[in-house]
Amino acid sequence: MSTGIPLIQPSNTALNLNAAATKRSIFSAPTVDLNANHEMAHDMDRDQNDEEYVAMLHLDPSPIKKGVSADSWAKTNRTLRSTFRPTTNEIAVYVAGRKAAEEFPTKQKSSVEDNTIFLCQAAIPESRIPFIEQTFGVFLDIASKNPYKAGGSSDYKYHLERYNKTIEEHLAHLYVESKTNDTLEIEQETILMESFSAVWQLAEAVFLTSDGKRPIAFMFNEWLATHDASQDTELGKILLADSSKLTHPDFWSYIRRCLLRGMIESAIFILEQALNDEEEEQVARALEDLVKVLKGIPSSEKAFPPGELHTRHMKWKEECKKFTQSKHVKHLGKEANEVMKVLSCDVEEIIDVSDRWEEAVSGTFLFVHPDCERENIGQVLETCLPRFLESTDVTLLDRIKIAILQLDDVKTIRLCGEFHPWLVAHLSTVLQQYGYLDMSAVDLQDIAAQGWDSNIHEFFVIGYAQSLMSNLSLWEIIAGYLLRCGHTGRSTLSEWICHVPLDSSEKAHKVLKFCEENDLNDSLRSINRVMAVEEEKRGEYSQAIQHFIISKDLDRVAKVVDNLVLGYLERGQFDLDDTLESVEALDTTSGHVHFLRSYAGFRRDYKNGKLVLAGEALIKLLSSGTAPKKYWIVLLLDALPLLENKQQVIFDSSDTFVLMRSLEELVGSQYKSEYLQLLPQSSSGSTSTEAEKEAQLDVLRLSLTRNLARSFVHPPRRPDKDVLMA
Repeated sequence: MSTGIPLIQPSNTALNLNAAATKRSIFSAPTVDLNANHEMAHDMDRDQNDEEYVAMLHLDPSPIKKGVSADSWAKTNRTLRSTFRPTTNEIAVYVAGRKAAEEFPTKQKSSVEDNTIFLCQAAIPESRIPFIEQTFGVFLDIASKNPYKAGGSSDYKYHLERYNKTIEEHLAHLYVESKTNDTLEIEQETILMESFSAVWQLAEAVFLTSDGKRPIAFMFNEWLATHDASQDTELGKILLADSSKLTHPDFWSYIRRCLLRGMIESAIFILEQALNDEEEEQVARALEDLVKVLKGIPSSEKAFPPGELHTRHMKWKEECKKFTQSKHVKHLGKEANEVMKVLSCDVEEIIDVSDRWEEAVSGTFLFVHPDCERENIGQVLETCLPRFLESTDVTLLDRIKIAILQLDDVKTIRLCGEFHPWLVAHLSTVLQQYGYLDMSAVDLQDIAAQGWDSNIHEFFVIGYAQSLMSNLSLWEIIAGYLLRCGHTGRSTLSEWICHVPLDSSEKAHKVLKFCEENDLNDSLRSINRVMAVEEEKRGEYSQAIQHFIISKDLDRVAKVVDNLVLGYLERGQFDLDDTLESVEALDTTSGHVHFLRSYAGFRRDYKNGKLVLAGEALIKLLSSGTAPKKYWIVLLLDALPLLENKQQVIFDSSDTFVLMRSLEELVGSQYKSEYLQLLPQSSSGSTSTEAEKEAQLDVLRLSLTRNLARSFVHPPRRPDKDVLMA
């Protein structure tokens, strides 16, 4: 087990497992596929008989117990394997014995580690974030276009160029970054972006080109020259600097690769340099003839009338034949035979000297079928590919390129789905949106989850959105993709957005606003409920009430109101101005909120000396049923200072009767003991005894009786201004 790079963090679906939550992964290299018959490996529990998805990873805590060496662990037939799921960027790491049973004469005992799967999700490299953001903007523009309206079908080239520009800019940044920060992340990211660029531009040349009359041979040749880095440019520089070029062991193999890749100008240039340095006349004559032949190859610089390219090429092949059979060729040496095979314009000879399938296809196009039409590409591939497809060097990326050349859009999308979620999501969007692919024709039951009820394009876009979920700072982009994936996307979004961390008030506001604007009502209620619970824990009762009301959780509203009132009773002070300011404008049916508003109004009037208004509010609370019965005793005790006011009679006789009836309803109830729990405690701070409670009630009865008598003798007046309390 390697401990140098802790790469893994647990996925959202595996938080109960033991992989360390603090570990970050830079896993970003595309999946390598060595088996031509391999189906997409998205099932975590698939039988892992081939080696293409096997990798060594560092988990913390390790599946290997402390004090046990990795060597001894492996000797007991326990080895670590992993499976990568590109649609969600997840990796399953598990124990899988690989050695034959006969190598172990004694039966191995199974342990917990043998039955444990560590499910992890690869984190997104920080260097890729700008690329993700920019390509999301292009995706939105394409998804919002109607290609069947005027001008809609003609702007795909503009969007393709935006994709190409974004990829190339990101690659340029990575190249610069690698000079000062040559890390594994930068290396893997560069490989991935180069793969994106190669697939994207080949698909553009084959599927989406507006220049259908231009032979595919020249377009493929230009693509190969741009995206195949196997030709060593440093070797070219070395050869140019060598005074005896023809004797260099790599000279003719370099020329051969240039020809196969269509780098004719490069081959001519270096041959002319060799000709200038050559002193032997016969060799110089042979070089001169070779350069003349190469300069005569039909060029792609201008369009030919129908049939003329074929005629010119046939004439040029005759020139090649004359040259290869010329007596001067032998003066170039045996090493030049590979170049002669290319110039023989024979398919089998070209295949024989090609190192890779791209060279064989490119050489066949240029030297045998330069006027090949797109519908005939398959015939060329059937001739060139069989020998190379037998090799394990053919990767998943190679198969994608071949599928594009085969004009097999469905297979292209299938393989891109295995390669990387970004590529398949965006390429399928372009192909479908502009009518080059009917996604309904794609039968991917082996990829899509059972019961998938949306089109397969949405499946790919949702898969890409899920692959971004390990970086929650991208929540708006993730949500943007899911919103454009029909019912399934909205359902996924409605569930997932509730798990976006609200780590700042600004972010919480943005998430809530997003839910409101996109009618995610269930999510809106859930998020408000979560926010309210946290605010209640922090004592931010006003915000908690507001969010509980929005979430329509009236039971929790009642609980918060109870906490506020009980807090007032404990502290003896009740300042609800801030709380009321935020909740008074809310439209709610919560009786507890109405009680809170009215009771706070009573306390505010009382505090400001508006005793008559305070008394009216108190009576209304009791007579209208606004106040919960458990708070009646509190209201009656609040009435005592008003009953005992020496300067003014606050309550008239009818008001006093309301107070008396309320008191008697409490003491006459079977729940009397519960209702009286809010009576003030004894002076010692302990719970009041029954006798002490009765004494408090007697004080209240006496005050009510005195006030009743006073109200008959001195009926309350309602002056314009209240008399301040003495």
